Amino acid sequence: MKFLPVIRMEFRKCQSQNFVVNNRSNSSLKFIPYIGCKAGFGNIFDSILPDEFDYPIYDIFGGGGAFSFYASNKYGFAKVTYNDNNPVVVNLIRQLQQDPKQLWSLYNEHYVKSSAEYYYYVRDLDLEQDIQGAANFLYLAKNAFSGKIRFNSRNRFNSPIRKGSKCPKVSLEALIKLSGLIQELTITCEDYKSFSKVTQSLIYLDPPYFNNINGHYNDVLNLEAFNQFLRIIETSNRVILSEQNDPAIFALSKKYSVYSITLNRSLQYYNQNKSEEIIAFNY
Repeated sequence: MKFLPVIRMEFRKCQSQNFVVNNRSNSSLKFIPYIGCKAGFGNIFDSILPDEFDYPIYDIFGGGGAFSFYASNKYGFAKVTYNDNNPVVVNLIRQLQQDPKQLWSLYNEHYVKSSAEYYYYVRDLDLEQDIQGAANFLYLAKNAFSGKIRFNSRNRFNSPIRKGSKCPKVSLEALIKLSGLIQELTITCEDYKSFSKVTQSLIYLDPPYFNNINGHYNDVLNLEAFNQFLRIIETSNRVILSEQNDPAIFALSKKYSVYSITLNRSLQYYNQNKSEEIIAFNY
């Protein structure tokens, strides 16, 4: 298949071959403190994406939804598909889309009752079903230790509570604004390999980081299988890959531009120091 025609753009920040991301807790794209959250990457996406784009956009490892929020805001929600293989996270995004006011109201019920004991009580409740499950998960996500959205092998949320912190308030205005960005967003809960047949699209990949030694993930992808998937989709799509490892492990072709990212934040890391990521794209 023919590769998409190249769109000529100015790379305003790519010339330095480095980006810097600060821990911007007030980002309008931030919904929950998801590990690897890209809410602070707006300036990077602005630099590597065109101002206009007429093709479908797929956020295949959607997580907390930051890229889907960004793309919906920039290009229109009807063009964007958010996907994650975790039904708990997907249910939260769906309920945000459908009823942000009720989600906020139910979260506030948790807020009033919040304590360490209450947190562990909620952790045993249903998180996958309907708006109550979404509110339960939102409460846990907002109060989890180090923003760790972590699940065990049975897909039960198992992150401990943050120590010595009060339950944060959630802005109704912010929820309504995020909901407005994704009103016609397509939301799916599929394995990433089910998107192997997608063509003529922009595909954003932000998988659980390979070779991660910090214990943030209860499971990681098989690198060989992921690379096979990458070889398939890159022939007829624009692909963006966010990762933490040396890009050599992905055997990227010369079509890819690779830039380093310095993160002035500690959300993902035990050592609390600056860390490095990369972003690569094939157009």
